[in-house]
Amino acid sequence: MAGKFAMVEKVQIEKLDDHNVTFATRSGTKSGDRDECLRRTFTCPVSEIWTHPIAGAPAPVAMRPGAVGNLFLSGKGLQTRSADGHPIYGAGTPLLRIKWPDEAAMSQLGGELSVSPTSIVVHGVLEDGGPFFDLELLGADAADAQDITWNGAEPIKVRLTDLGAKHLRVGAHAMTVEVWPTRITVTGAPAGDPTDAGSIDILDSELAALAQHLAFSRHREPVSLALTQLGFAVFHVVPGLAGAAPAKRQSSHR
Repeated sequence: MAGKFAMVEKVQIEKLDDHNVTFATRSGTKSGDRDECLRRTFTCPVSEIWTHPIAGAPAPVAMRPGAVGNLFLSGKGLQTRSADGHPIYGAGTPLLRIKWPDEAAMSQLGGELSVSPTSIVVHGVLEDGGPFFDLELLGADAADAQDITWNGAEPIKVRLTDLGAKHLRVGAHAMTVEVWPTRITVTGAPAGDPTDAGSIDILDSELAALAQHLAFSRHREPVSLALTQLGFAVFHVVPGLAGAAPAKRQSSHR
């Protein structure tokens, strides 16, 4: 297979045959409304997918149903649309540059920053559907402890209190719900400098890595955010200085 490809990070393979691969991932918007960036299904010809390992790049997703990973698509493959006409998230923008395997990838990540949050608001919709809502993870509707993983292909799992379950109308004792977020806004200050506060949407790929892990055992405990260099600037921190961990060796699809 010859040509250049872009890396879609991440997808979940749903089904495949000798001709096509169907996968789910974050969609782009048709109108500019971020709430349109939902989990949608796309079907692409096998001929437009690069499945071999690439030196210096993350491994490609395994071609089996249920597998989650990075999908390398040709320019034609990137034009794939969902059944309702939405593009793949980042298609047609610098976020998905058609450069593999011929060009080295340069990471735009600055690293990880420990932030003491005063607010973490999830804006999204239940995976089963319904209206959009805002859920304050440091408020009365959310459990004290959370362990949330976002990868752009699967919904996040949020632990609720009984009050939160009631407000979301998921049953009085539903402890965990699956949410597809379109924004996760973290407000706070670097753990090393509580006077330098900022607010950032960690689903904004210009400011943060696509993969995020928010884990804490109690409200207002510091959280680690994987940020780009622009994301670090929001908190007036230079990557590599106090409070910032250096970027892990990984590739970006910018």
